[in-house]
Amino acid sequence: MSNSLQSLPIMQNWDCHSCSDCCRIEAVITDEEKQRIEALDLANDSEVAPKPWFAPVARGSQKWKLTHRPDGGCVFLTTGNRCRIQERYGADAKPFVCRLFPFVLIPAGNHWRVGMRFSCPSVAANSGRPVADAEKDLVHLSHLLERHAGRSADSAPPPLLQAGQQLSWPDVCRVVQVLVEIVQDRGDRLERRLRKCLAVARIGGQTQFDSLQGNRLSKYLQAVRNAVETEVPREVVDMPPPDPLLGRVLFRTHLAIFARRDRDEYGASSIRRRLGRVLEGWRFVRGNGPVPRVNEFLPKTSFEELERCSGMLPEMDETLERYYVVKLNSLQFCGPPNFDLPLWAGLESLVLTLPMILWLRRAFTDQSPVDAVQQAILLVDDHFGGNPMLGFPHIQYLLRTLAQRGELEKLVAWYSR
Repeated sequence: MSNSLQSLPIMQNWDCHSCSDCCRIEAVITDEEKQRIEALDLANDSEVAPKPWFAPVARGSQKWKLTHRPDGGCVFLTTGNRCRIQERYGADAKPFVCRLFPFVLIPAGNHWRVGMRFSCPSVAANSGRPVADAEKDLVHLSHLLERHAGRSADSAPPPLLQAGQQLSWPDVCRVVQVLVEIVQDRGDRLERRLRKCLAVARIGGQTQFDSLQGNRLSKYLQAVRNAVETEVPREVVDMPPPDPLLGRVLFRTHLAIFARRDRDEYGASSIRRRLGRVLEGWRFVRGNGPVPRVNEFLPKTSFEELERCSGMLPEMDETLERYYVVKLNSLQFCGPPNFDLPLWAGLESLVLTLPMILWLRRAFTDQSPVDAVQQAILLVDDHFGGNPMLGFPHIQYLLRTLAQRGELEKLVAWYSR
């Protein structure tokens, strides 16, 4: 059994503030957990919704999902926004997935890495105690995860760099460490740091790593880092704008996915609602006129208003740096946590979130710049690595097109201007 945790998000704070957001998303549980919950004396509890409490994930599956009330809340969510199972029987009685959220444990050879879901408002706002204080609890959860999943941290293969190219776990960690160091280098604005990461990915995609391991790999990566320092334009004004058809349209195609927030599972399944989603997606692709109200936070605004320059203020950098450092350090951006994307492609998908965050934050004119960025991160991370649409081959093809045509770094610069 693995005992080691590494890369705890030391910049990150968190405590549960009973917002109940996590109680409105799909929670998949095992058959054993289902039977254990059914054995609890909850059937006549006035705070618990009537049965059925569970629905099969798929026909013949041994996994189940907790059902939801018509308002989108879990059947065990009380009127006081608390879990009734935890209130009556303690946290140990809850399903494992509920106990773990908002943490994500990623196997990395001889240890687990700790990521976080910024779709939790308390994580996005960095509100609560330092995550480092929760190390003992996280070690315990890692042991539970090994029993829950039936595998240990050292049973998972390292992610591919790209198709047909793979490094050992220690060397993957060397690559990730260089990316983290670039993002933490406050000699640059955050947007340039991410453009430098894209440059590293571009060079890495052209490199054969067969003879590069250990110290040789470290020296090579340092040389690449020095090269991109002079290669990557320093100011956003030195970058050309994204192509109006290729860059902008493909960006808005992704934005139509990332901007949405729909907790009403039952309403979302209706034919009328599905047709509405298609029409809203088409309006995003067109990119003119009023912006569809695809989440409860968006005010009335237009695409034309949100395309106006508003600048990426320096006070936003710290919040954004925290987000990207946690995602990179935890390996939450590639492999199984992100639809099995290879490392370089996963990095590109992570960098694409920056222009989306900056586009969305422009809509929240009634909030301070930092609060607006936190709200935008919450919306975007609700989908990153979790929305099945982002795993569709045609959506991943669009992402590769943006990266291969050089449009991704243009979008990063354009929405940071």
